Amino acid sequence: MRLCYVLSYRAPNYIRTQTLLRALRKLPEIDLSLAININTDIKRYQETLSGVAQLERSANPPEVYLLGFRGQELYWPLRRLVGRKPIIIDAMMSPSLALAEENQYSFVGKLASFVLRPVEKGILRDATLVLTDTEEHVRAFREKYQLAPDKLQAIPIGAVEAAPQAVNPGSQERLRVLFYGSFLPLHGFDIILAACANLGDLPLDLDFIGTNAQIEKLLKRELGQASRLRYRARRWVKFEDILQTELPNTDLCLGGPFGNTPQARRVITGKTFQALAQAVPVLLGQGAGETLFQHQHNVLSVPQGQPEALKETIHWAWKNRSLLPGIGIQGRKIYYEYFSIQVIMKKLEKILENLG
Repeated sequence: MRLCYVLSYRAPNYIRTQTLLRALRKLPEIDLSLAININTDIKRYQETLSGVAQLERSANPPEVYLLGFRGQELYWPLRRLVGRKPIIIDAMMSPSLALAEENQYSFVGKLASFVLRPVEKGILRDATLVLTDTEEHVRAFREKYQLAPDKLQAIPIGAVEAAPQAVNPGSQERLRVLFYGSFLPLHGFDIILAACANLGDLPLDLDFIGTNAQIEKLLKRELGQASRLRYRARRWVKFEDILQTELPNTDLCLGGPFGNTPQARRVITGKTFQALAQAVPVLLGQGAGETLFQHQHNVLSVPQGQPEALKETIHWAWKNRSLLPGIGIQGRKIYYEYFSIQVIMKKLEKILENLG
């Protein structure tokens, strides 16, 4: 099968794209071509569509197109270029549901959701197949957009598997706790901050990557006077450095999400998969995939939206530091059994066989 992966996104090396491409390249029956942007400004759309047009004019054009996350705005121009050829869209999450449910933009977000919802519904119904990341998202798409069950498939996000494993987590008295990424409502930074504000007498090193001026102001106000707890806020660290240095030297990764929003209850975060793959002990907010995760065995987990529970679990992690390496090792086993590139490859292989 000749398949083209299409992407025009501000972050063309996003982990979702990396893992799907790694899996597709492992399938010997797939002749893979790419139409992926290099530019990250508005010119990226023309760049990607020009690549598709060039492939369509070639002697052996693609038979199937996979439109990567986040590609909704490119869907109809792509459809116009490729005619009725099958298009698989990796929706992963719903922009209109996020705007309606997450309350990040209040009334403006809800109004935008009202406008976008029929557009998104039209795309999802026209697509040959819709990919997302969890079974919880499958159910949400099915219920909200009335999609047939066989039109939806859950493919885990995966991780960069070549990254180094954790270096003896919990071996020091001070416990290094890492959070990196965006500070969207679903991640529950307010929950994290409320929990940590009551841990000031513990020897913790809290590391926040991806902050902004507002987040830094809150950290200073709530944690600046702690007696033993220390924190560090950084606005940006290269993803490669997170993989090679930050995560391996972390005792506990706050994978979350802790926000207790509808979206938070449907996702497993990318940082969770990455920590699991690197045998870094990870602390989750209970939600998607929770039947696989066992508290104090392969992860630590807490109910979402409960800072007291989060505080108590971080305290448990410090008190039981000697157990953290084993939890990290068991987490890595869970990753390779259920979420690895090999698992993604087999899921894609079955999907494409059925499509063929």
